Amino acid sequence: MAKPKVFTKELILTALATGSGVVSFGWNTGCLNSAQESIKPWIIESYHHRTGITLSHYVLTFIWSTTVAIFAIGGAIGAFAASPVSRRYGRRGGLLRTNLLGIIGATFMAVSKFIHSPELLIIGRLVIGIECGLYTGLCTMYLSEVSPKSIRGMIGSLTGLSAYSGLMVAEIVSTPKMLGTDSRWPLIMVIAALPSVTQFMLLQFCYESPRFLLMNLDDEKGARIALSAIRERLNVDDEIEEMKQEGEHLKGEYHVTLRELFSQKIYRLPLAVAIVVHFSMRFCGINAIMYYSTALFEHANVGSVGPYATIGVGVILVTITLVSGTLMDRAGRRTLHLVGLFGTWLCSLLLTITFILTHYASGLKYLSIAFVYIFVVFFAIGPGSVPWVILPEIFAQGARPAATSVAIVTNWMSNFAVGLIFPLLAENDKISNYSFVPFAVITTFAFLFLWKYMPETKKRTFEEITMNFRRSQ
Repeated sequence: MAKPKVFTKELILTALATGSGVVSFGWNTGCLNSAQESIKPWIIESYHHRTGITLSHYVLTFIWSTTVAIFAIGGAIGAFAASPVSRRYGRRGGLLRTNLLGIIGATFMAVSKFIHSPELLIIGRLVIGIECGLYTGLCTMYLSEVSPKSIRGMIGSLTGLSAYSGLMVAEIVSTPKMLGTDSRWPLIMVIAALPSVTQFMLLQFCYESPRFLLMNLDDEKGARIALSAIRERLNVDDEIEEMKQEGEHLKGEYHVTLRELFSQKIYRLPLAVAIVVHFSMRFCGINAIMYYSTALFEHANVGSVGPYATIGVGVILVTITLVSGTLMDRAGRRTLHLVGLFGTWLCSLLLTITFILTHYASGLKYLSIAFVYIFVVFFAIGPGSVPWVILPEIFAQGARPAATSVAIVTNWMSNFAVGLIFPLLAENDKISNYSFVPFAVITTFAFLFLWKYMPETKKRTFEEITMNFRRSQ
């Protein structure tokens, strides 16, 4: 008997459609980085044009930090809304409605320059942040639920790969040689709408999650049609039966609320693991590098190559995430995440040492760039992809939407905190050399917790993972 195909045309189309939206997450994370030297003078000029007042350096820094970090506030709002949206409209249906927010946010950001309104740029960043928050919740669930367990890790890693691809392209396009100029930077904001438009078009040819149809809507016929199309085979009784068994064992848990998620003992350990995994993803220090890598390289005294050295961050993220995706179902989620965390912890300490010693040995400035790149390699190995893969795996169908919202809100709020606090640390002459020390301390505690409690989930069914957690409590 021939072995069923796992990589079918419909699965690949669904994965590409889902990933195309997450590109927006990476694009809007990286698009301001290299273009900041063109946008900051516009902010000063806009306020002077309207009020006659010239902004001080510290006020400008606060406005810029808000512009960067408000994206994460929107992401947290969107992530929180992912649970009710996914329950009401489904995974695919929720994504189709989310696409509209991306178009609105991009429009606000693009027109802000022409009406001298930094406030509209900030509002646009907030709206597109909400869109990306919904993407990170809905896409994570959608990819996990349509993938066969044998390649669930590889398909799930597409969330990270898509985001980092968007980041890489943004870093390239927003350089001063391309669109990062005084006159062309609004085009960067126009491009922010393309992922939403692309996803909307591709999703027209995709099916709703079979798990959602069967376990949430009790639509077995629809689930069979969708699953048969995605697997490209008529007989899908094995997977339908697996879903029914999971539903039978977890009867009464079809609609777990946020209150039940926090109050019931059976959810405490998996929820704690999910929160710490996503918390460690941001507080390992990667956001400081992604948002402010250009400034970091300038801090290392490498002159005008900063914006171009930053492109290397995106290239490494994409390349190593591709490698990590192929290892996800071999080495396992737990191993990759812990190895990655240890590597980022070590690089944070080495960066601190080189920042201090660069004042005494100027040649070390190039070593600090090397450590930034090595940091990114370790991040992409595990913390960059594993949180998106493991989150939907450690919860049953009923608890998955609420748990996804909680963990991804944690991710986005950590994103916001790092984006707001890091520049204040980095620009303080007294402590700037030690700005990565807090990340090393936090990563130490996260590593120890996950070493003890994080399970391995590769090639296991959702029911097996859920029941293993319950036996360990």
